[in-house]
Amino acid sequence: MKEDFLFSSAQRRGVILLLLLSFFYISYLYLRNNWSPTLEPIEVIESQWLPKISKVKIIVPVQRNPNYWKNKDWELLGFSKKKIQLIKNYKSKLKTFNSKEQLFSCYAFNNKNKLMLDTIVKFPKIKSEDVILKSFLLIKSSSNPDYNLNRIFDTIFFQFKKNKYSYYLRNNLENMETLNSPKYENSYSSTVVEVNPKKLKVIISNRKKNRNIFKNIKPNLLVCINTSDTVSWKKIKGIGSKRAFQIIKYRDLLGGFQNLDQIKEVYSINDSLFDSFKDVLIIKDSTLRCLNINSSTVEELKKHPYINWNIANSIVSYRNQHGQYVSLDELLKIRILNNEIYLKIVSYLTVK
Repeated sequence: MKEDFLFSSAQRRGVILLLLLSFFYISYLYLRNNWSPTLEPIEVIESQWLPKISKVKIIVPVQRNPNYWKNKDWELLGFSKKKIQLIKNYKSKLKTFNSKEQLFSCYAFNNKNKLMLDTIVKFPKIKSEDVILKSFLLIKSSSNPDYNLNRIFDTIFFQFKKNKYSYYLRNNLENMETLNSPKYENSYSSTVVEVNPKKLKVIISNRKKNRNIFKNIKPNLLVCINTSDTVSWKKIKGIGSKRAFQIIKYRDLLGGFQNLDQIKEVYSINDSLFDSFKDVLIIKDSTLRCLNINSSTVEELKKHPYINWNIANSIVSYRNQHGQYVSLDELLKIRILNNEIYLKIVSYLTVK
């Protein structure tokens, strides 16, 4: 019975070997988990076979405004000659670059170029001028121009804004006395306002000069510019048959003169000649012959000296698109008719 629990010598050696292997394995696991060796820094050596990448050197121009850059400046920024030519062609169409948005709209730039230029390009800031307001007398505001004011006041200023004409006088004692006189007391206001004079335009400033224009002139030398015939015009020194005919022909094309200065628009009458006889000219009848913009054709309109084909065609085209004109103010909706042109031609137009 005892012999069943005894090991042979070979079995005992096997058990001892198994215990030793277990001890060494447990010791290995313990050392592996608790021992951290000091690692030396790894030196990375570039392999000889890797291609060398060349870096593009970018030199930023001293002048940050691209409008002043030359081909060399664009080249130093890394642009090819082909792209530089595209940029030059684009600039020639615009005349000048005014903003980054305008510059980046050129299709020569990709997103990477735009990011680079965004940090380089600088446009000069537009300096806002100091607004100096001056005191004026607001005498009238209306949707239609008033051409009778030049018969009353010396110098009229006006401003066209939001489809309304505003008329101003200098804020002085003379104008205040005129406005407060019984004749004009209820005709015009005299509100004192502060206005930027740079935004005002002068209508007329020669009433004083012409106030006593006929003081030393004999009645038989006066020529009414809207009713006189060639015989009357030829009495003036410097006006012969040809010039007299040209004046009357121009008057008929125009539809009548509304002021004396229009005589200078006649061919061959220069300023010096006009100044020599202007004192004998008068306007007794300033009734003008007007063109109906609701019925006149392009051919009829363009015959007027102040209306070229583009204006005539625009007036008729707008009428065809939007129907009959209700008022002359609708002409201001036509793009090519600015305030200056409108004020010049409106006296010779009508709506019927």
